[in-house]
Amino acid sequence: MASSTNTTLFGLNVLVTRPREQADGLCALIEAAGGRALRMPLLEIAAVADPSTAEALLSRTDQWDWLIFTSTNAVRFALQIIGGSYAPPPSARVAAIGRATAEALAKAGIRVDLIPKPQFNSESLLASPEMADVTGQSILIVRGEGGREHLAQTLEARGAEVVFAEVYRRILPEMDIAYWIDLWRQGRIDVVTITSGEALNNLMLFLGEARHEFTERTPLVVIGSRIEKLARDLGWHHVIGAEPASDQAITETIIGLAETKRAAQDLQTSR
Repeated sequence: MASSTNTTLFGLNVLVTRPREQADGLCALIEAAGGRALRMPLLEIAAVADPSTAEALLSRTDQWDWLIFTSTNAVRFALQIIGGSYAPPPSARVAAIGRATAEALAKAGIRVDLIPKPQFNSESLLASPEMADVTGQSILIVRGEGGREHLAQTLEARGAEVVFAEVYRRILPEMDIAYWIDLWRQGRIDVVTITSGEALNNLMLFLGEARHEFTERTPLVVIGSRIEKLARDLGWHHVIGAEPASDQAITETIIGLAETKRAAQDLQTSR
């Protein structure tokens, strides 16, 4: 476990690609285990340009059977749009995709009725008994602009009426990619972490023609089978999925990689 020692990741450089405001937790765990966290945010998160539609949807008091919050950003920006506090309609139940999302809702005083398990994703939510028969129900999905359609399409196929409250947007950040490529070529990036498909696509876009240098030799730690498949499809050779989708699981997966590498080096040395 990451908490058992402060040298487990000694000498390991880990690229953390979470948005700037969401990277602190993972970076702290990596550094507590003796590693070096390199912050390279591949997404910027901002409020939608026009929040009026989302505000109107969230303000309805008798419309929804379910409110589904897809991420901590969905909670954060919904609260921002609605004025800092939110009370769901009394008849509505609330689902949170992810433990961190549930914690953000609880911190805001919002009761959470459903957290999908074993994985904290849309597929596990859809497999929950509560979502098996939603015929005639009205469901509001609180998310970012341009999110996945699978959840809504499946719920609609099961007879629900689904509406989106899009409360934030993802922006491609500006960065000096030449600096990062040079750092990588110097052998100073040992592991890459990715927590969204958008971030992975942005990384491949930034790397351009240089991508093959790194996808062949650098371990990539991701969350969720969907991102794992995407990474393999994009050419990454060494992809490891962390379960569940949490900073702790990501850190423990990196520790496992480091220990495996160290054991292989010890074996080579002993020969």
